[in-house]
Amino acid sequence: MSADTGAGPAAAGEPPLRLSAGPADAGLRADAFLFLRLPFLSRARIRQKIQTGESLLNGRRYATSARLRAGDEILIVWRGAPDRRPAPALPVLYEDDFLIALDKPSGMASHPGGARQSGTVVQSLRERFEADVSWSLQAGGDFFPGLVNRLDFFTSGIVLAAKTRTALRWMQALVASRGVEKVYAALVEGACELDDGTIDLPLGPDRASRTCVRMAVRPDGAPSVTHYRVVRRLAGHTLLSVHPLTGRQHQIRAHCAAIGHPVWGDLIYRDERLFLRWRANGGRLDDSLPPRHCLHAEFCFFDHPVTGVRVRIHSPVPADFMAIVDRYPAL
Repeated sequence: MSADTGAGPAAAGEPPLRLSAGPADAGLRADAFLFLRLPFLSRARIRQKIQTGESLLNGRRYATSARLRAGDEILIVWRGAPDRRPAPALPVLYEDDFLIALDKPSGMASHPGGARQSGTVVQSLRERFEADVSWSLQAGGDFFPGLVNRLDFFTSGIVLAAKTRTALRWMQALVASRGVEKVYAALVEGACELDDGTIDLPLGPDRASRTCVRMAVRPDGAPSVTHYRVVRRLAGHTLLSVHPLTGRQHQIRAHCAAIGHPVWGDLIYRDERLFLRWRANGGRLDDSLPPRHCLHAEFCFFDHPVTGVRVRIHSPVPADFMAIVDRYPAL
């Protein structure tokens, strides 16, 4: 069997990968088998490879729902060299039988997508519970970790995950009813006039955005409310404690920019051209900016969906964030 049986040419220097199903894999769905064996690929990318013929089962194209038999061979063709490095094991801030909270560093994607298929929080979670996920998939169990919240690439702090599909549904319902409270540390540009305030501005996609991810204040946008409190006034900057009441995409970043105080180091909301330059330069930041944007998910509070006990999760503001804060003298 070769890679030219309908899957197209493999990338130069990256031979096709052959995976064999053992007796323990018999009856497992093909996409679940690949999900376990290829933790550096997202589920969407695995489905895409199957559907486009870049993965073959015993030399033939197959459906994602195909059930494996012992001795079956799956071929994976690479159109670009995959990054197969394991994801870093992240510090655990909280854990019980249903939930786990991880401490994400700045510069790490929460979920695979686009060019970032590896080194994500999701991959770290899958690798942490690899044996449990494998057993659950083969036994038809409920154990399957999933993210309750995500953080942007340069945002650090608490990422909450549910260990089972049932727990994820519980937490999603809790989030929808605003039962999960989050508090962020944010270093913003300029001097905030008020010691505390509320930003109540509807947000929706910015139609004029060149990056296609930027949010903007729009009359037809989704209701979005953010409380903030000044923690420290610094030369040219203000350190805030920020409490978003709603959970819109980029809410804190978009709201802070809307009142004239963008998060310091935010490439998209300070000037989109900075982000485009960063992307064009292979991820190298402008020397005039800090090495990350200064937003950190510091606290998370909710009533546990099983025990009813109030849960408090804390991620201390990391050293790289505080090093930026300490550059500016207090006023």
